[in-house]
Amino acid sequence: MVRRFSSFLRGLLKAMFSGYNGVQIFLYPVLLFFWLSHESAMMSFTTLLGRRLHYLPLVFYFVLLVYVGFMVMKIYTGVFDGSGRQYQNRLEEFYDLVIRLHRYLFYTVIILMIFYVLTKFLSYFYGIELPLKKGLMYAFRLFTSSIILFYYVYTMWLKPYREQHYSTKHCQLKCYIWVVKHPFQAFKYTLIMLLIMSAIVRIYLLAISYVFIPLQDLFYGATGISLSIMLQPVNKISSVAINIFLLSAAFLLSNLLFYPFTYVGDRLSLALHPILREQRDHGKTQV
Repeated sequence: MVRRFSSFLRGLLKAMFSGYNGVQIFLYPVLLFFWLSHESAMMSFTTLLGRRLHYLPLVFYFVLLVYVGFMVMKIYTGVFDGSGRQYQNRLEEFYDLVIRLHRYLFYTVIILMIFYVLTKFLSYFYGIELPLKKGLMYAFRLFTSSIILFYYVYTMWLKPYREQHYSTKHCQLKCYIWVVKHPFQAFKYTLIMLLIMSAIVRIYLLAISYVFIPLQDLFYGATGISLSIMLQPVNKISSVAINIFLLSAAFLLSNLLFYPFTYVGDRLSLALHPILREQRDHGKTQV
């Protein structure tokens, strides 16, 4: 019973955090609204950006905290295929990747702070208005999406050697040697992975628009039960925390729904993996 529950929990974590799951929200934030009540979301954002604008830094801090937690779990599911106790030799890699994540985050925050100060300086002394809000939003989306894709590509390249139970440093060394020997194939396969990811996200976007939204409306019309998450008007700090929790729940639900799409994309990417294909061809010649 305990083993079944442990297996179920690992499968659930993999469905919510593995691969490039989550990137769909940062590329197309509108996908998050599929899980939200539009009226409550409008009320929440209106009160936040109107009378409670001073809570905005707190919202940014909470969102950043949730994103870091999400990325730590993504790194965990990428480094450990199962229980961490079975992969003690990968703990060092896990800690190193988490530290590297915080380093990237620190650099990004510094750059955004410099951009903020620069926009205020130019606006005050020279009357030059830079698109601060749009710039920060695009920078946040670029950072979050890039980090997810970086760890996805990193995990996919090491996968053939991890399946052979090599140590982390051995996996990285063998992968590096292969990439140096075949730079064009390495670039081509990385581009193929990104193109497959982009196509999968677009297919998911179409599925939400033309399949899941009509099904949701049909269910509501038949039962009178709304499946949308209701956000609260922002009146105090507790409502900010509750809304961030509800948005996180919507984010994880989106990942669960997106997981079958990413699974198909991963199967296709692995089928085209040049190192795996070499290993399979070598195995056939040995037979």
